[in-house]
Formats: sequence, C-alpha cells, structure tokens
Amino acid sequence: MSLFVSERVPETTSPAGGHNHHSLVLIHGWSCDHTAMAPVADAFPDRHAICLDLPGHGRSPAAESYTIEAQAAAVLAAAPESCILVGHSMGAQIAVEAAVQAPDRVAGLVLLDPAPIVPHDSARSYVEDMRRHIMRLDPTQLADMLEVFGRRQIIRANEPSAIDDLVETMTRTPAAVVRACWDAVCDWNGEAAFARLTCPTLVIVIDKALNRPANLAKALPKVMTGQVSGAGHMLQFEVMDQVAAMMQRFFTLQRL
Repeated sequence: MSLFVSERVPETTSPAGGHNHHSLVLIHGWSCDHTAMAPVADAFPDRHAICLDLPGHGRSPAAESYTIEAQAAAVLAAAPESCILVGHSMGAQIAVEAAVQAPDRVAGLVLLDPAPIVPHDSARSYVEDMRRHIMRLDPTQLADMLEVFGRRQIIRANEPSAIDDLVETMTRTPAAVVRACWDAVCDWNGEAAFARLTCPTLVIVIDKALNRPANLAKALPKVMTGQVSGAGHMLQFEVMDQVAAMMQRFFTLQRL
C-alpha cells in the first residue's frame, strides 16, 4: 500500500558535526490525517519531516486490515531507512509497533499522549466502553459523535480554526475505518510491544493520561517521560512550545 505523504524540507542545513540528520516521520491519531501533525513539523524547521495519512484516512487508500501491526507495516513502507517516529494517540501505538518490527530502522521514538500502551484500569474501561458505544452507532450518529469527541480534545487551541479543521477531518473518515481502528486500539498488546523497544523513547502525556509514567517505566525502565500542563489530548495544537522543548532536549541527550 502506498500512503499519502506530505514532506517538509529543512530550511537550513545542519552544521558540520550536528546530529539533526534523522528525518521525523509524523504519525497522526484515530480518525485524523496528516494535518494533525503539522504543528510538530512546524516546530522543527531544520528537520526533514514526513507527515503521512494512515490507511483509510485522509488521502490514503483503504486497507484490508487496520490492526496496529498492519498500519505499522504501512508506515515503515513510507518511511526513510533511518528515522525518528513521532506518533500521537493511536499513532503512538503504531510508532511503537513499527519500532518493534524494524528496530534497525527506527533511531528514536516520541509518543505524544499515547492511546493505551500500559493503561491503568480506568483507561482500559474507557476504551472498551467507547468500543461498545461506537459499534451501536450508524454512520450519521457516528459522525455526530466524532464532532463532539473532537471538540472535547482541545481545551484552547492556539489557532481557533484548528478545532473546526480537526472536526471536519474526523467526520470525513469512513465509518468502517473509524470502527476498525478503534478495535485495533483496544486489541493491540501494547505492554508486550513496549517492553521490547530498544531505541531511545520519549513519552509526553497530559494531566489525565491513559498511560501513567510510572506504569510505562515499569515496562521499559529506560523510557524518558514528560508531562505538559493546560492541554487536552490534542496537545500539539495547544502547548507545542512545551512539547517542542522536551523533544529538543531528548534529541540533544540522545544525539538524534
């Protein structure tokens, strides 16, 4: 499968001896498209960035399977030989799985408020309750639900139009893809995959996260974690300054 990609060319060339040679592959979340990761690309103008549409989302074609494993394979097919994967929400799950599938190609991981990887009990209950709810809705009802859901993911966007754009994108996603991807989010064994990671990994969460840093550290002791303040799940639209500072520190420490 060939995914739609939007590339950002670096504005400047890395100075001799610099370590910003790894491309960023930016992976959006459930029912979104590549535009959801544009704030991340904008925050790193000196990096080659690839924003892609996952299977069945945006301009990418539908797929036979939407499991996290299948979507990770599709991302790897579109990614450079060596890169840093930056995933948001479901995209963070996909990034982890891609790093497990191709550890020699993934130099580092940045996971932005991930969908369940090592979830606490209330997070498990939440995603399973959502699954049952989604399955009961017809396509029109599902689009209405996505509009409400999307607006609740942002507390206060830096650009007011970001909320409307997000909702429009989410409600355009085909119902079959929406349902299949939520199933994938629920069914993937994130804890087992996360424990197998060998590359440097940074996880950035919000105040009410589905994954608690302490639980992540139990599964992967070397993980680096950070927490932003004053943001909803779409943190890249609200506090990208906080996110970018943590990412840049991570890149510097890991010589990425």
